Amino acid sequence: MENNEIIVHETNEIQNNLDFSSDNILMLAEQAEKRISAVKKIMNAALSITHENDWVLIGGKPYLQETGSSKIARLFGVKWEFIGNNPQVEVDAEGYKTFSYRMAFFMSNDKIECEGSRSMREDFFAKSKTGLKKPDEIDERDVKMAAYTNCINNGIKRLIPGVRNIGINELKNAGLDIEQISGYTFKTGSQGGKDTSKVDSELKCSGCGASVSQTVASYSQGEYGRILCMKCQKVAKKAEKQATEEVNTNELTNN
Repeated sequence: MENNEIIVHETNEIQNNLDFSSDNILMLAEQAEKRISAVKKIMNAALSITHENDWVLIGGKPYLQETGSSKIARLFGVKWEFIGNNPQVEVDAEGYKTFSYRMAFFMSNDKIECEGSRSMREDFFAKSKTGLKKPDEIDERDVKMAAYTNCINNGIKRLIPGVRNIGINELKNAGLDIEQISGYTFKTGSQGGKDTSKVDSELKCSGCGASVSQTVASYSQGEYGRILCMKCQKVAKKAEKQATEEVNTNELTNN
């Protein structure tokens, strides 16, 4: 959902002329370790304040929704304001609209400007059982809200280190139950996802060929890298556990 983000400029950029003497390298390494530790603490604090309902899994990748972004923004004192008239609207030859929001974001002395856009043509809005919906069949408000959320997320993720490119493991470590997060997948072809129900999704388990719902498919993509039904997920989990135990046993034997 971040494919439309545009970062215009950032203030307080640091330009360092690195001194590669031994003492300075040690100092830089120590500073780097402290910064990595600080980023991890920020990420943990940000994720811990969110709830399963604040996230959605799309193709196995977690995306933060507006509710979660607002929680994180309040935690770190992030504020924002519109730039110019919003939203900007572009209409293609077939009548499909793209909505764009442009905002300035502030945290302490830092300021950035971001843009977030969403199009009515995206699968999330336009895909149906019979093909592509017509523009007048798509709720413009949903697309506008998605563009607004996209812009908010872009700004917050740019300002707060550690909140971008979050994976399933990070959410697990923060205490979130991945199985309680809604999921969608939009693979095309014979395994292309459509409806959310198991029967109508047209998604098939790569292990046994059973029908799989959107949520189960997206979760398994993030967890196991492929679409698996609940039964095959248990088999995969058991296999992973056995493989880990074998590795640990071999390491103990070698030592």
